Amino acid sequence: MLDRRQFLLAALGGAGALALGACTPSTSRSGGGQGSRPTVRLPYGATGFPSPFAANADFGYNQMILLYDTLLWTDGSGQLLPWLAQSYKVSDDHLTYSFELRDGVKWSDGRPFTADDVVFTFGYYAEQESLSPPVIIQPPQGISKVTAPAPNRVEVTLDRPIVTFAAQVAGALPMIPKHVWSSIDDPGAALDRKVLVGTGPYRLQSYGDDGGPLLFTARDDYFLGAPYVKRIEMQPADDQFSALISGASDAAVGFGLRDDILAPFQRDDAFGMVTQQGTFVRGALYWNLGKEGPLSDPRFRQACAMAIDRKDMVTRLAAGKGLPGNAGFLSPVNPFYVPVRPYAFDVAGANALLDGAGYGRGPNGVRQDAKGSPLSFELRIDTAEAPMTEILVAALRNVGVELRPKPVQLGPELFGNKLFGGYDMVVLLYPGPSPGGPNSDPDILRRVFSSTQPPSLTSATNYVNPAFDALAEKQRETFDEQQRRGIVADMQRMIADDLPVLPLYYPEAALAFRRQVLDQWYFTPDQYPTSRDNKQLFVTGQKSGTRIRGAA
Repeated sequence: MLDRRQFLLAALGGAGALALGACTPSTSRSGGGQGSRPTVRLPYGATGFPSPFAANADFGYNQMILLYDTLLWTDGSGQLLPWLAQSYKVSDDHLTYSFELRDGVKWSDGRPFTADDVVFTFGYYAEQESLSPPVIIQPPQGISKVTAPAPNRVEVTLDRPIVTFAAQVAGALPMIPKHVWSSIDDPGAALDRKVLVGTGPYRLQSYGDDGGPLLFTARDDYFLGAPYVKRIEMQPADDQFSALISGASDAAVGFGLRDDILAPFQRDDAFGMVTQQGTFVRGALYWNLGKEGPLSDPRFRQACAMAIDRKDMVTRLAAGKGLPGNAGFLSPVNPFYVPVRPYAFDVAGANALLDGAGYGRGPNGVRQDAKGSPLSFELRIDTAEAPMTEILVAALRNVGVELRPKPVQLGPELFGNKLFGGYDMVVLLYPGPSPGGPNSDPDILRRVFSSTQPPSLTSATNYVNPAFDALAEKQRETFDEQQRRGIVADMQRMIADDLPVLPLYYPEAALAFRRQVLDQWYFTPDQYPTSRDNKQLFVTGQKSGTRIRGAA
């Protein structure tokens, strides 16, 4: 079972963790040309074991993917780059992808990487679909066959066109060596470091167990050239920004941060900062639509949305830095976003809607359903979200709805009950632990809301809308962007009307970094398969492309 650490989306606490022997900023830690390749220190520890089958959440994926590679990879400009595949072609019917593999690529144990490894990888992941797949990687679906018609060419044939295949499968699925994994029946239990054989740009030099420190060193024989960043040291920090100020780390990320936290990095030229809106939902409110009564009544859910002042949440919980939640789920800065029913803060309107739906007030002010049962619901929420809990309880009390908070740790107790429908209402972080986010490709709407998808940690519970499901499949096969925009717009409107999930707010993400060590940090535009600590930056030292900074 996954523990709390494997679900954390912020830095992991780690007082007393072993030091990794960082160099000083004035020597080999400094950036520059190939003669002074830097060491980068990051303020968190291992999130699971760094294999493709035991790493978890975005941190775990980022750690694992330093050891492994994908056929394609997305850079800081959002461009899908050739990676293990030096090029690829797509058939006119969008069913067949032909990948030309790079020559001379080797696994970290010295064995050659071949087309047979790619064929094996796809087959092996497909076999895991009935087991317990890694949360960050989706087993490839809808694939008819994968063949190797030549030693350096692989053809992947799909059952039907999938608009996201290149980015979200070819650009996210780590290739694994056949000679290592063909004898492993339970990949999640393979926790011996001997299995960590990849084509990736780094080797794992030390590993302090789950939650502990890690050290990665560059493979100077990497097929793109010696990686720009020579060492990557990861060690848990109680506070990322304090660690950055003190010199214990070189980068820090936070969401909805106060000005006093950001000020030291904004006024000191030694630091740089990038920000992004809409990468993350701080509090997605889920209703369990499988339960009879108010929870399955869209009027009740709509009234709840009107009772919650989401703009005020941005002010109070995100220091005014962020955007209020959108009932259509996508972030307002997503290119596919369209305005939908806003459910503006309106207590009087919410009360009127509940009155009209027949939920009258009982003697104690709590409303009742037609059977006389009080509108009183358990709310599962992370223990760290006490201020949000207070706001939600007070907001719904104003419209005669009683919430009974049950604070639980972010981990199995929260996500397990969510996955198996053991809740009334729950507040989750989104996207964690899963790939994508409210700014990513709009296919996330299908993954979260379509009833044809298997239940997941972040999917809407018992939401069934056949019209939505049909549109969700149609957009997935639509390659004309304008046509797809129209379909996705209709999907957003349906979600807003039915309201199975309400994003509460999107806090602004801020990434501060030490310029002298590495000065090109970015958030990956499409957020897939993860939004930050993109290995392309560590390999090249630049925001885009595959050319290594300072190389001849």
